[in-house]
Parts: sequence; C-alpha cells; structure tokens
Amino acid sequence: MENRVFFYSGLGLRLAAILETPDRTKNKYPGIVLCQGPGGVKEALVDRVSHYLAKAGYVALRFDYRGVGESEGIQNRLIPMEQVEDVRNAITWLQQQPGVDPNRIGLWGAATGGANVSYVSALDRRVRCMVSVNGMGDIGAWFRGNRRYWEWLGFLKRLDNDRIRRVKSGESELVETSEIFMRDPASERFASEMLKQYPQMRGKKSLLSLESAEALMDFKPVNVVDRISPRAAMWICAGLDTLLPIEQSIMMFEKAGEPKDLLIIENAEHHALYSGEFFERVMSASIDWFDTYLKKSD
Repeated sequence: MENRVFFYSGLGLRLAAILETPDRTKNKYPGIVLCQGPGGVKEALVDRVSHYLAKAGYVALRFDYRGVGESEGIQNRLIPMEQVEDVRNAITWLQQQPGVDPNRIGLWGAATGGANVSYVSALDRRVRCMVSVNGMGDIGAWFRGNRRYWEWLGFLKRLDNDRIRRVKSGESELVETSEIFMRDPASERFASEMLKQYPQMRGKKSLLSLESAEALMDFKPVNVVDRISPRAAMWICAGLDTLLPIEQSIMMFEKAGEPKDLLIIENAEHHALYSGEFFERVMSASIDWFDTYLKKSD
C-alpha cells in the first residue's frame, strides 16, 4: 500500500515522498529509506525497489531530494551534504510512523544515492544496516578518472572561475549534467530511455550548477566508512562497469569493519543492475542482507 506524504528538511523545505507498507498487518516493521542517484525522482527506479521491499515485509520510504521532483528547494543543485541532511531527516520522519520499529532502520541507495547511504551510515548510528549499489567512494577521483589530463585541467579552471563568479554575483553557471557526470555510450542510451519514461526529468532538471560539481568532488564517503561497524554494510557493483570503476566499491569494502559484504555481479554493465535478471539478483541480495541484520530480532 502506497501513501503520498511529506516531511521537512533544511530551513523548512517541504520534501515530497511516498511511503509503501506491506499488505499484511503487523504491529511493527523494519523501515528502509531509499536514496536515488543524480537527477532521480521517487517515481523512477526506487519505486521498483520499494515494491520488492514491501513484499518482503519492510516499510519503504522514497523521496525527492530538495530541489528535485515535487520537493521544494533550489533546482539544479546536487550538494552532497544537503542530501545527507535530507536522508537523516527522512530517517527521523520514518521512525515516527506507527507501523515502523524505530530501532530497525536501514538504507538502500544507488549511484550518488549509494554514496549518500555509505556516508550517512557512518555518521548516523540509527542506521543498523545499509546497501549501496554502484555507489561512489571518492567522487573527485572518479571525475578525474573520466577525463583526459587536458580535459581535467580545463574542468578545474571552470570550477575556479565559477567560484569567483559566485562570490561576485551570487550565481553559479548551469551546465548539462553530462558535463559533470561524463557518460559512457551505455549511459547515454540509459539516460535517453529514462527521459522517455519520466518526462518530468527533462528541461532545467537536466542541468546542474558548477557549484554542485565542486561540492561533489569533495565528497569522499571512503574516508568515513570505517565508522559504520559494528553495523552492517554491503556494497554491490557491476563487474563489466565502464562508467564507474568497481574499485569505488572495493575501496569502501576494504576500509569498512565487520559485518560487511561485497557483491560484484559478473557479466553485468553499470545500468544492467537496474532492470531484468541482474536487478533481481541485486534485490535478492539486498533483502537477504536486510533480513539478516534487521529481522533477526524477530
């Protein structure tokens, strides 16, 4: 069962969300907050994740970050620490729901949402269990690796100039999201299909500020994942990923304490994890992980 809800984050920003609960009746269920990637909305990808979790006996909350979808806030921004605040406020709201056990909270996220999940789990001890899919551990290193050296120097120069522009005018230059998150051919095809399915992602929502790029470069969940233990952390990535090197997940797994797990799905490309048989494997592994660390008190 789904209900459209909202909660507040930041300085009184109203964030739109959907709460999905299992069909069967029980006093308290574990709750899981779902975190989408860049430009994602609560109706895309995480809706399928939510359905799986609800069938497995979890209350799932998916929401639009500030400035995205139906939520209030400045558009064309992706400031990781603002999204971290949104995720933590989503946890607080979810804990207050009568059908949720506030002591059994998990996080599931993909791409930058997976990075947020890793970071929040390290900071917020209310999170007992997390799953990150194709999540970044060091976004700055990923940006550098996607660019030839001369492109990288030009990118840094644009960020320097934009920093000056913001100080003088209070505005940041808007660029196509693909200029920040550089895409491989498979990602271009995936983005095109997403725009066909979810037209609300078109227009200005396909732009990001260069201020966002600078903030993303400084976001390094790998530096804090050692704080997650003794709470449970799992990273899932695609063995044939040509967009995000699997080392991004491996380095977080290696720095984290137990209990932890790393699932590399061989023969899968980056976006293949979001549909079809590979998505089934992702969700099967995710639910097994949540069952182990959120339901064992049952």
